[in-house]
Amino acid sequence: MIIFGQSETIAGMDEFFVKCPVCEGSTLADVMVTSKYFHIFWIPIFPVDKDANIICKTCGVKRFGLDFNEKLIGDQYSDAKAKFRHPWFTYLGVTLFSLCILAVFIESLRN
Repeated sequence: MIIFGQSETIAGMDEFFVKCPVCEGSTLADVMVTSKYFHIFWIPIFPVDKDANIICKTCGVKRFGLDFNEKLIGDQYSDAKAKFRHPWFTYLGVTLFSLCILAVFIESLRN
């Protein structure tokens, strides 16, 4: 039996101006970005997506599981995208697979 699925981890937190659907304006909000990754036997293979959880500081409305994209935080997206990168360990499976392929290639050159 192969155990696989998706998990998530926190990529970071910060404050941004976002458009609040309740306040109907651009207000300061706490934004927590989570990184989703695919795993097999609890070993992270590769990152899949990023989501955002937002709490408006003006009215207190909480929104969870929003897509982390340019429409969410507007002009600040390029800075936030660079700041909230997928954690290094979410690439562990890809790295291990690449090292195995490299080892097989080097061994085939030796023979």
